[in-house]
Amino acid sequence: MHRSAAIRAALLRILIFPALAMNLGCAQTVVQPIARSAANNLPPPARILIYDYAFSVSDVSEYQGIMRQQPSIGNSQERRRQLATAVSETLAANLTDRLRRMGFTVERATRKTLPGKNDLVIDGRLVVIDEGSPLRRLAVGFGSGAAKLETRVRITGAGERKKLLEFVTRADSGRLPGAAATLPVGAALPAGLSLGVTAGSALAKGVNENSASLNRMALASAEQTIRYLSPFFARQGWIHAAAANKARPAS
Repeated sequence: MHRSAAIRAALLRILIFPALAMNLGCAQTVVQPIARSAANNLPPPARILIYDYAFSVSDVSEYQGIMRQQPSIGNSQERRRQLATAVSETLAANLTDRLRRMGFTVERATRKTLPGKNDLVIDGRLVVIDEGSPLRRLAVGFGSGAAKLETRVRITGAGERKKLLEFVTRADSGRLPGAAATLPVGAALPAGLSLGVTAGSALAKGVNENSASLNRMALASAEQTIRYLSPFFARQGWIHAAAANKARPAS
């Protein structure tokens, strides 16, 4: 077997799925506080209303590279809208489930829903939805081509509609080295990582799961959101202090 063929085989055998798993394992989701009320001993909310995360299609970036599968929907704007809708649904559904398990009465709502006097409102927006480039993640790594998801969340109390918390969550798909950094010394990366990379190739099928990556980042963002909320809830006496967790702060 020629050296280049051996490199290609090695890439297919040991890089595709392990690299994906490692990149996901090294993914980070962090929280950056923006505003936090100093209020204490607030009355517990009668309900927590979770608005569907708002978004603009212009903030959604699709992967357009050579490893992209042929989309079933021809309209780019509609594809991006559906992608953002799926991310929004994952975030809102998981927040609802987690908060219910903490003992709160939680309802999904649209912005047309008027909160009651003692309701708490969670109003989020998708700021960045970027599928990144799986080819660059494999070939280069170190954060190149990373998928990214950023949200901005505001928590308000009803009655006076006072803002209690505002923060940003940022998630990415990891910063591990790619194939170029893991090849033997002196070895050349096959041209364009041209190991038959087409929409139907094994490599493309192995790494073309951008939507799944964004879904996992949405789950992680919901987790960090709950972690950020829980100390505030504990301070108000809404949950037991032992149930509070710490969110991962942005560096």
